[in-house]
Amino acid sequence: MKRITGVDAAKRHFASIRTVSQQTFMTDCRGLFDHELPLSEAVGRIVGTVRDGGDRELRRISGVLDGEPLAFIEVPKTEIDSAADKLTASARSALENAAGRVRDFQTAAKPTGWTHTSGMYGEIVSPVQRVGAYVPGGTAPLASTVIMTVVPARVAGVNEVVLVTPAPGNAMPHPAVLAAAAIAGADRVFKVGGAQAIAALAYGTETIPKVDVVCGPGNIFVTTAKKHVYGDVGVDGLYGPTETLVIADDSADPAYTAADLLAQAEHDVLAMPVLVVTSHGIADAVEAELALQLQKLDRVPIASSAIDNQGLTIVVNDVDEAIDVANTFAPEHLCMMVRDAGQHVSKVQSAGGLFLGECSAEVMADYVAGPSHVMPTGGTARFASALSVRHFLRVTPFLNLDEDTFLSLANDAAELATLEGLGGHAGAAEIRRRRMLGE
Repeated sequence: MKRITGVDAAKRHFASIRTVSQQTFMTDCRGLFDHELPLSEAVGRIVGTVRDGGDRELRRISGVLDGEPLAFIEVPKTEIDSAADKLTASARSALENAAGRVRDFQTAAKPTGWTHTSGMYGEIVSPVQRVGAYVPGGTAPLASTVIMTVVPARVAGVNEVVLVTPAPGNAMPHPAVLAAAAIAGADRVFKVGGAQAIAALAYGTETIPKVDVVCGPGNIFVTTAKKHVYGDVGVDGLYGPTETLVIADDSADPAYTAADLLAQAEHDVLAMPVLVVTSHGIADAVEAELALQLQKLDRVPIASSAIDNQGLTIVVNDVDEAIDVANTFAPEHLCMMVRDAGQHVSKVQSAGGLFLGECSAEVMADYVAGPSHVMPTGGTARFASALSVRHFLRVTPFLNLDEDTFLSLANDAAELATLEGLGGHAGAAEIRRRRMLGE
């Protein structure tokens, strides 16, 4: 872990890594194109090709990238319904418990419409009609991501929720993913991934229906594709590699602190584990624990690469300075391993999720606590929020004014319209006002 001392030095470091652009990243897409292309251009071509060519191009692109023909696109419902039978009873129970807790959390978070006591204005809250959830393939069967994306959409009242997740050739998605789809309430599952899957959801193909909102995390191709299709379809956010920032003072258990950092480091070689401590002694103790626990992981190469290349230890003077550093970084996960953690909540301005104390380990939110684990990364927690039921709801304001209220406001409306040089607007107010007053 690289070590930095002081708030200003930490802020300079964060500023430097946040300005790195991915638009110049070159890719050959493993034979899909004749030559290397900038990432954004390559993804743009994939998106446009699927938009115009439908299933045919979806199959062709997936076949080239996977190295084998895509035998079918939609997973048969019988496979989804029977997937839970392939799991242990305890695994199935855990998925059901997770889905139940996420459902309860999102139900509590669901906003409702309102009407002013006068009845003359308010807001209507209504769900979008169809959602597409993306669940990455990669090195782990992310059944939990199925729960965290599909259940909030279901709680919102979305009419149809479809799932896309990669599986090459004749292969089926992992049984845990399919079982989670059934438990969470997904209507259909399609075995495609990458930018081509996002394009299929955004524009529809002969097999995959066009959706209103695309949600879920993915790799750099998925994220770039979401940028390309935004506006033609809604997106929940743009997610990069996972980040965890742990603030620890002298009350923190070094073993717990190290374990929380490793839990995220094992996700991806690009994961960013950040430790902010109030002394070099705490830093030394946690880093020693990291070295010990790392050797016990199955995913040692991934976690060690993340720690060695992106891992960061920052030493500051006190918890307030540590929170200042965290607010600047705006991490996906902010873990407060400090005494009386709750008293610092109001100081936190930018975090995807906040985890207070030793019992609120971030891993609990990853799986069973209730909030969705799909959270903003890359500094977007400055303005974005964790995926929730709200992402699938539209809020429509309405007016139902009576005559007296209209007359009390009409002169001001006409005055402002005239100020802007919009005579038609002024006239729409004036013609009503005169007729109501008998002028």
